Amino acid sequence: MIIFKVTHLENNKVYVGYSVNDNSNFMGSGKYITRALRDFGRGMFKREVLQRFDDETDLLKIMGRLEHWIRKYNADVPLHGYNESIEELIPAKKKLTRKLQVLITPEHESQLNEIIIEKAMQHGKDPVSISKYVRELILQHIVEETKTENQFKIK
Repeated sequence: MIIFKVTHLENNKVYVGYSVNDNSNFMGSGKYITRALRDFGRGMFKREVLQRFDDETDLLKIMGRLEHWIRKYNADVPLHGYNESIEELIPAKKKLTRKLQVLITPEHESQLNEIIIEKAMQHGKDPVSISKYVRELILQHIVEETKTENQFKIK
């Protein structure tokens, strides 16, 4: 497995990605890098391998290194790169609402609404919709789980 960097030759924006093999034609699959490759052409980008890993290397270690490289190059900051931010990886409100309608029974929806109202009252805030509440919970969970110290806990 490898971690690679793709650099736009005109604006120096970067994309940091990983791949199981070192296919030099693979430039990444994120929505921003895909769009940039289409808009500017592949010839406007340079790809280089940042780090190589043995087949036995733990995926958790590789993901930790991927995060390191993304942070080093600010690749998830639109001014500097083409990587998506964590917030963008969370399902959109409309998509999440549809998924919740399928997953939550009317009985559970009523119980969840009671919890949302209770939590809002405890914090002196206005109650929010179920989809917004769940989005916030997902975001809190992702932020918590992606903290470096939590990635290396043995579960």
